[in-house]
Amino acid sequence: MIGIPYRVFIPARPTGGPYDLVRPDDLERARVIRADEVQRGDLLLADFPDFDRAATGLVQAEHFTDPYWAAPSPVEPDCGCLCCQGCAWTVADGPLVKLNDGFPWDGCTIFRATDLLLVARYQCACGCDPALADDDAYDWTSPASVQHLLETGRPLRPGETLTCPTN
Repeated sequence: MIGIPYRVFIPARPTGGPYDLVRPDDLERARVIRADEVQRGDLLLADFPDFDRAATGLVQAEHFTDPYWAAPSPVEPDCGCLCCQGCAWTVADGPLVKLNDGFPWDGCTIFRATDLLLVARYQCACGCDPALADDDAYDWTSPASVQHLLETGRPLRPGETLTCPTN
């Protein structure tokens, strides 16, 4: 994790409704990192919308109502989704990272590389291969793999079996 020279305030996460989708252990291991440090399967919990890269004051986290798993991919300047069209990202915005291209919403999730996020790093104790792979190296269809994806943020690879207990 890159050293962060500003102070962050993370308010208590609201409860009820979609906020209940975050497990207590996810919150305990959550860390503030830059958007360009997020990896596939990390659980995105909050951002810091008032973060100013030039400031060094206190910035406050804003919890996402629906946490979601990261699936980083290259930013496509000509993406036709409503989010990309509405944001109108340009080269002047600096390096950008796309952390998701539609799940759980219909548009891409793009941040500046230096934006701050509250993230629970990918973690699984089932013995699966934790190394990142290209999307075509995963089993996206078997029930066990889909269950693993829902529980951890990553599907299994072909031939792997679900051995971890459900949480």
